[in-house]
Amino acid sequence: MTADQERVFESYCRVQGWMVINPQFVTNNPSLGTQLETLNGIVNRMSDHAAAQEVHYAQTLLVSTDEIEKREEVLSYHMVPIAKVARALRGTVPGIGVLTAPKGNVKPQELITAATAMAEKAVIYKDVLVESGLPADFIEQLTAATAALKASINGRGLARAARVAATEGVGNEEALGRRTVQIIDALVTRQLRNDPSKLAEWKQLKRVTVKGVAVRAPLGVVDTGAKPAETSSTATVAASGASVQAA
Repeated sequence: MTADQERVFESYCRVQGWMVINPQFVTNNPSLGTQLETLNGIVNRMSDHAAAQEVHYAQTLLVSTDEIEKREEVLSYHMVPIAKVARALRGTVPGIGVLTAPKGNVKPQELITAATAMAEKAVIYKDVLVESGLPADFIEQLTAATAALKASINGRGLARAARVAATEGVGNEEALGRRTVQIIDALVTRQLRNDPSKLAEWKQLKRVTVKGVAVRAPLGVVDTGAKPAETSSTATVAASGASVQAA
């Protein structure tokens, strides 16, 4: 939740608490109880959405870190060794020069495409590459590492999408909560019309607090062009200056 949404959420919770310690108002108006149930549901769902926001955000960070490791695994520990052996065999094995590794700054999706293509091309040269020292299952290892990288990228996308959905959910519930509190306010205010102190209490707790304190300018119009009032000391200095000039 944003800071503003948190303050709105806190106001909803205060309304809940006030209604719990003042059940007589619900007793006097069953419709108020219905609106309170609606508000309770809104508060619960906002809490769930907010928790989901945090969870999915944490997941995007974890997946991002995991993605870096898996990217390194695919490029440095699988593709580069294959490319180095293939480069050493150029001139002796026709066409093996097609097995090349991309540069280190390649984008993740482009890396997946390149790794998939390398695995497919390497099938033709598998025997000679294995004879030159690569593991017998080097293609399977490359394919598995590429799949793990792809899963990591997809996981990050899913976590981001889920977080966006949770954020949207918070916003929708906040809007519904504002309308619900407006209705509750109308019903409660009507019952408190003859109880000024209780009404003041209600109005205070249901309000959404504002961030910071606004500093208001003093009332009245200030003439910024006006000269400061002359004091006795300034008049004396002025008089002394005039005497010097006259002399």
